[in-house]
Amino acid sequence: MKTSKNEIISRHNEIINYLRKNNCVEISVLADMFHVSDTTMRRDIHLLSKHGEAIRCKNNICMLDVGKSHPTFDDERGSFACSNEKEKIAQRAAALIEDGDTVFFNSSSTVLRIIPYIKNKSVTIVTNNGRSLFIDRDSNIDLVLIGGEVIGNTKIANAKMYTAGVLALEAIQKISATKCILGVSGISVKGGLTSMAIQDPAVNQAMIQQCQGPVIVVADHRKVKIQHSFFFCSLSKISCLITDSESDAEELDNIRQNGVEVITVD
Repeated sequence: MKTSKNEIISRHNEIINYLRKNNCVEISVLADMFHVSDTTMRRDIHLLSKHGEAIRCKNNICMLDVGKSHPTFDDERGSFACSNEKEKIAQRAAALIEDGDTVFFNSSSTVLRIIPYIKNKSVTIVTNNGRSLFIDRDSNIDLVLIGGEVIGNTKIANAKMYTAGVLALEAIQKISATKCILGVSGISVKGGLTSMAIQDPAVNQAMIQQCQGPVIVVADHRKVKIQHSFFFCSLSKISCLITDSESDAEELDNIRQNGVEVITVD
């Protein structure tokens, strides 16, 4: 049976998570763990390295240099996964932004895609996403880039580049926003809102705390009913989830029962 693209992306994410926790491992052990051949695992490692993960392999031993590893958008292998769904979600989210809004955007690739859809509205976007500097935007949009420790590298294809740390948190605490739009690695009734990156939760929590209006989550179907390592928010803190029609219907109903408005796009 042919492995789906989503299954491959999921396996790649799990490989990186395992290496982050265990530092080094034999290729044959990884292959057995994920029920693939050694050849397939070597191909996976090659692709991960190509997309910016600092993986070194010698004598069939793989190691991840965490200090040099560059997280990709949404911790996927590139920002193009589910691109059609992301575009539709972004367009719907842009429709919720009103003239005069000050909006927090986090480092998500789906959130980043919202910017070109904001037209003829006087809006201030406050974000820690360094990639926002390279996105075409309407002349009525004021863009505020939060300072702090820079994570990622523009020289790596599709790599995230965003700010985090104490300086970023201090900057956010001085700003009051009317809306907050966040991308996530996972959203579920059981786990709330979670991230795969340890740097994300503190920034996301600060944005939620400084938001005086609705907190909107944008997440394609791969993120729904998923729980990752780093929790940052319960469902009770969010107002709305925008996702696509491929999301787990039962989980969406459960999310609605927790008081969250759920908007699906086709």
